[in-house]
Amino acid sequence: MKKNPRRKSLYLVRTEQAELQELEARQRSETRNLYVIKTDDEVANKYRDVIIDFAAGKGVFLLVTRDKTFVHTFRAAVCQTMGLPQGTVFAAQDLAGASNLLRGLAANGATLFLFIEYALDSELTVSYLRHVKPMYPDMKVAVISRDINRERLFQFYEDGADSFLKKPASINSVIKKIAFMLKPRCEADALVCEGREHIRANRFEEAQAVAEQVLSRWPRHAAAMVVLGDAKKGLAKRGEALSAYRQAEDLSGDYLEPLQKIAAMHCEDDNLCEALHYLCKLDDISPLNCSRKMRIAEMHFEQGDAAGAEKYFDQAIDAAREEALSAVGEMSLDIAEMASRFDPGMAAKYYRRSLELVKNSKSALTMSVYNRLGISLRKQGLWNEAIEAYGEAAKYSPEDENIQYNISLAYGEGQCYREAAQHMRNALALNPDLYRDNPNLAYSVGSTFARGDRPREAVEVLTYLLEISPGFQDAERLLREVTAAGSGPIRL
Repeated sequence: MKKNPRRKSLYLVRTEQAELQELEARQRSETRNLYVIKTDDEVANKYRDVIIDFAAGKGVFLLVTRDKTFVHTFRAAVCQTMGLPQGTVFAAQDLAGASNLLRGLAANGATLFLFIEYALDSELTVSYLRHVKPMYPDMKVAVISRDINRERLFQFYEDGADSFLKKPASINSVIKKIAFMLKPRCEADALVCEGREHIRANRFEEAQAVAEQVLSRWPRHAAAMVVLGDAKKGLAKRGEALSAYRQAEDLSGDYLEPLQKIAAMHCEDDNLCEALHYLCKLDDISPLNCSRKMRIAEMHFEQGDAAGAEKYFDQAIDAAREEALSAVGEMSLDIAEMASRFDPGMAAKYYRRSLELVKNSKSALTMSVYNRLGISLRKQGLWNEAIEAYGEAAKYSPEDENIQYNISLAYGEGQCYREAAQHMRNALALNPDLYRDNPNLAYSVGSTFARGDRPREAVEVLTYLLEISPGFQDAERLLREVTAAGSGPIRL
C-alpha cells in the first residue's frame, strides 16, 4: 500500500516535545528589541558539518519575512559564520514571491528548507503552509514568531511545520535550529528517521526491522511504535498496525500522529463511531483545525445528531475568527515595532490597537503586547502607566521574570525605590540566574537593591559582578558606598 504523500502526519519526538514545554514555561517578554549578532566558536564548530553537508547536497534556505534584521542575522549565521555562499539563502517578502522562488528552486533540483513568518499581510501563514507542503513533502519548515500558544503551535505542526524559532533570534539559535532539524540529537531519533525513509520508499520490512531495533532498546519510544504500525499496515497486517498505533497513543498523551493514524484506519474501514471518537480526541488536543471540526460536524449529521453538528460548526467559525483576529493583531504589532524605533508615542497607539484585537483571545501575543506597551510608555517617561501595562502582562504570564524586571525598572524611574527592589526580588525568585554572566544586567540589579534599602542583596550581586568583571568601576564605587552605609538606601 503506497503512502499518500499529501497526508501530513504529525509526530512530536523528543525535540518537539521539549520545544512545547519550553514555550509553555517561558512565554518570555523581550526587554530589548535587539537581535544578538554575537556567536561563539563552540556552537559554530559543533554544528558546522551538518549545515555544510546540507548545502553540499544542493540545500538552500528560503526566508519568507519582512523582518530585515532577521534576514541579516540569518545570513550572518549561515554565510559568515558557517562560510556558505550567499546564494544559499533566498528571501521573499510575501507569499506570492515565496511561491515563485519555491518553484524555481525545486525545478533546479534544490533541497528546500523554509523559514516562514507566523503571519503576513493580516493572514496567518498556516493556510499557505497547508497548500505548499504537499507540493514539496520533503521540505523542512520552521515557523518564526514572537510567541505562539500551544494550540496554534499544534495547528501549524498539523499543517506542515516541523519546528518553530522564536524571535528575536541570535546567530547561535539560528545555527542550532538548522542543525537540530537536519540531524536528530540522539541515536533513537536518527533510527526513527531512517525507518520513516523506508516507509516513504515502501520498504516495509526494512522499516519494521529498524522500528523493532529501536523498541528493543527504548521500548517506550512512541515515534518508533508509529513506524512499526506503518510497516505493519504496509505489509497488510492491519490488526497489528492498529495495535501498534494504540500502544503509541498510550505512551504519549499529546502525541497527535497515533491518533491521526487510528482515525484514518477507522475511516478506511467505515467504522464511523470509532473514527469520530478519535477525531474528537484530536480536536481536544489541537482545537484550531477548522477542517477537522467541519468533518466532525458532518459525521454528527451522518449519525443523525444535528445538535452535535451545530456545536462543531459554531466552534469552526470561532476558530476561524480567532485566526483572523490573531493575524490582524500581529500586523498591528509589526506596525508598533516599526514605529517604536522613531516615535514611542505612535508606537504606544498601535500597541493599544493590537491589544484591542488580541486581549479577549487566547493569543500568546497578549502578554507580549502589554509588555511592549509598557516599554514604549517608559520611553515617554510615563512610568506609572507603564507599570499598569506590565501588571496586565503579569496576569497573563505570572512566572515571567522579565516582566517583574521591567516593573522594577519602571518603579525606579518613578523614584519608588523600595517597590523597585521588591519587584527585582520577585524577578530573582522566578529566575535566580537572571543576571548571571551579564555585567550590565548585574549592575542594574545591584544598584536597584542599593537604592531600595536592601544592602545584603546589593553586596551579594555587586560582589559577583566584580568577580566576573573586575574592572567595572561603577560597581566598585557602589559596593564601597553600600558597605560604608551599612544600612539605609543609597542615592545614585
